[in-house]
Amino acid sequence: MKKIFTLIAVAAMALSAQAQRISWTEDDAASAGTLDGKVFANGDFKLTITDTDGKVAIDKNNAYFGTADANEKFTARLKSGGKSSSKNTLTLTIPTAGTLKVYARTGSNSATDRNLVLTQNEVALYDAVVEESQAVKVKGLDASDPDKETSVYPIISVAVAAGEVTVTYPVGSMNFYGFELGGTSTGINTVKATSENGVRYNLAGQKVAEGYKGVVIENGKKVVIK
Repeated sequence: MKKIFTLIAVAAMALSAQAQRISWTEDDAASAGTLDGKVFANGDFKLTITDTDGKVAIDKNNAYFGTADANEKFTARLKSGGKSSSKNTLTLTIPTAGTLKVYARTGSNSATDRNLVLTQNEVALYDAVVEESQAVKVKGLDASDPDKETSVYPIISVAVAAGEVTVTYPVGSMNFYGFELGGTSTGINTVKATSENGVRYNLAGQKVAEGYKGVVIENGKKVVIK
């Protein structure tokens, strides 16, 4: 027997939030072995460090991220100091669904196999190799030498749901310059939808159970379930 249900979404509403960023400055410098259990937060957006192996550190390091036309300079980094394991991981607490941006590079021109993995609810949202060669060369970023070419690294961007995202680097160390959570900005109209199979997905593209509350994708449309 087919299961039929009707969804009534709330009247048109906009979900938006100012971007929340976690990044570092020279003042945050910390030596290896001092960051286990440390939490960095911007509001309810949090980064928790697990480092019982004592390798993670923060130091001064300049890097540009973005594109040739729109980029931003970071002045400090969080160094993993080695590949992830049960002793060395990062966990992001995501307060609301949105877009997660990760500013990361390997710091090694010879490394061609170091992958970054972002996992939520046992589903890999991102799993790809990060290479220094992915950067573009841009002139004019160094005021003292306008003809100098500076590397600009790409920003990793994925859709996430509220909850926890585990950040791992199973092959080798990774340098993180920042994490940013941007809220969705989507107008959701009043919708009355009928489904025969009950399949719904969250904004991260993950299938959710029938009792799930919040913004879901149903038959290609975004609706709010309360």
